[in-house]
Amino acid sequence: MARLLLARHGNTFAPGDTPVMVGAASDLPLVEKGEAQARALGDALRTAGIDPHRVYAGPLKRTADFARIALAEARLDRPVLIDERLREIDYGPWEGKSDAALAAEGHGAALAAWRDRSVWPGEAGWRPDEASLEARVLAFAREAVAGLPDEDAVLVVSSNGVLRYFLKLVPGAFEQAAGAGTAKLGTGKLSILTHHEEDGWNVVLWNREPEALVGA
Repeated sequence: MARLLLARHGNTFAPGDTPVMVGAASDLPLVEKGEAQARALGDALRTAGIDPHRVYAGPLKRTADFARIALAEARLDRPVLIDERLREIDYGPWEGKSDAALAAEGHGAALAAWRDRSVWPGEAGWRPDEASLEARVLAFAREAVAGLPDEDAVLVVSSNGVLRYFLKLVPGAFEQAAGAGTAKLGTGKLSILTHHEEDGWNVVLWNREPEALVGA
């Protein structure tokens, strides 16, 4: 049974910064806390004795650097494989805008629906469209575990907007999590999915601190 370890990159805003919508068009670095979150993942990998067979990240600095810092902390000599399918959503005209600015433009309800219930704002001009994002995530996941030795793991570092669509691998899981408001991953948080040739995909844990790896 192969394991897919899904990690959201760490913080890109420091205390006192005004958070804004950050997607594919904003290549922000990790701040100090974001780097600490990466080290926490690396420490959890080392403590749990997990040496991922492969490590993938999106192409932006915050995802690729998060993966590299985690591997260094875990003392693992693995390359970080950059995959464009893990690139964050391009938020178009929402990019770089605060919650207050989006609310002032009349997008407050749509923003809340996305964050709380994963309702894609169809008229927002995001790219790719939702169906294309889902298709590339599912294709990536299938390829990532293809030929993976039994009981081995793959580590994937991307963004919250992309990672929640891995729930689509498990029938009904995305809809259930969206309805409960639990699909979103916090910065630095970890999720685990397993794959078995006969039983398919299952969610082991979702949106947990990295130490949840120990004993999972």
